[in-house]
Amino acid sequence: MLMSTIVAVALGVAPVNQDPQLVTGDYSRKIGSYSQTTDRRGTTHVRGRDAKGRTYDLTLDRQGNVEASTADRVVNFRVREG
Repeated sequence: MLMSTIVAVALGVAPVNQDPQLVTGDYSRKIGSYSQTTDRRGTTHVRGRDAKGRTYDLTLDRQGNVEASTADRVVNFRVREG
């Protein structure tokens, strides 16, 4: 699973159109830089700044549930490896 793709979906820069939704591509330029840590429960925490300088926070738990927040919205979705 590529964290950059998950971040791109959360930020709205990766297209998600079909059901089931499959997202591929290189979005590293659009998502900017980020740092990633994992806590004792296996939850991954991502903090970053997109290409326009806006900050974002993202949490990914062991079940694939994602919650991401940016300056103007909160996004929730679920991911799984294809």
